[in-house]
Amino acid sequence: MTTQVESSHANGESDRPTHEALTAAEPREECVTEARILEIREETPTVRELVLEVVDPAFSFKPGQWVDFFIDGCSVIGGYSLCSIASELPKLRLAVKRSTHPPAAWCHSEACRAGVVVQMKAGGGFFWDSDDALEKSCEHLVLVSGGIGINPLYSIAQTVVRQDSSKLPNLRRVTLLYSAAKPSELAFRQDLEDLAASDQRFDVEFRVTRNDGAEKEPFEGPTERIDAPALRKAVFGLKTREVLAFVCGPSEMTDAIVDSLRGEVGLPEEGSAAKSGGEVLVKRPNFNHATACMLEPVFIEPVVTL
Repeated sequence: MTTQVESSHANGESDRPTHEALTAAEPREECVTEARILEIREETPTVRELVLEVVDPAFSFKPGQWVDFFIDGCSVIGGYSLCSIASELPKLRLAVKRSTHPPAAWCHSEACRAGVVVQMKAGGGFFWDSDDALEKSCEHLVLVSGGIGINPLYSIAQTVVRQDSSKLPNLRRVTLLYSAAKPSELAFRQDLEDLAASDQRFDVEFRVTRNDGAEKEPFEGPTERIDAPALRKAVFGLKTREVLAFVCGPSEMTDAIVDSLRGEVGLPEEGSAAKSGGEVLVKRPNFNHATACMLEPVFIEPVVTL
């Protein structure tokens, strides 16, 4: 399986593809709207959340999508996944990781403040659609996130948990595996814990992978990367016929996760993708290195070689 290298909007390196290049083939909504910044919040030591209010009532998005982010005076277009849900419009929220890439650097500067107006346009083929037959048939939704990849998955989790159960009559469980370097970098941790407490179907597991040395932070939970045994436990922990998995994070991580899902966990190869009959659906938009997989697991203990 091949994947696009991580883009310049994530690390500020000029030799990496731009947001426009990475997402050139992705679908986009027609509406371009102005949006006024209402509030700025430091979500983690390196992630800033922007609360905005869009002007055009025609603006819409699906959970999991991103926005083209246009800043007056900045020639570089940003691209950031939405972490809010559509029912909150005209307000929406974006979480931006600090980097030297011009749009991200602007979002973490004093120029980014309440009252400033930007423009945005929603897009992306990686999203949750409650009206789609694939999502309607889902019994177990598995979300796997690394770092700032939590943004679209947080939007999906909120949408699913808060949705009328009659829209998703088959859904029995939502499992989130979320890994970050340190506990303080687990964005939306308290919000996710509150979401889990509000709905017994939602289960979240936090992991940290680089919490050591003199700056070690208090944390009770797994300190290993999300590996094949963790994925097997998540997928096979509930004996359901149809599992829908969304994976989002750095490209190296998503490659490893998807390889495990297709190998040790037993998903079919990407070439057999289909949206019916319980076969696998795999889609990997370039922007957020995300993948969605649909499978009908056979509940026989897989043979795992680690």
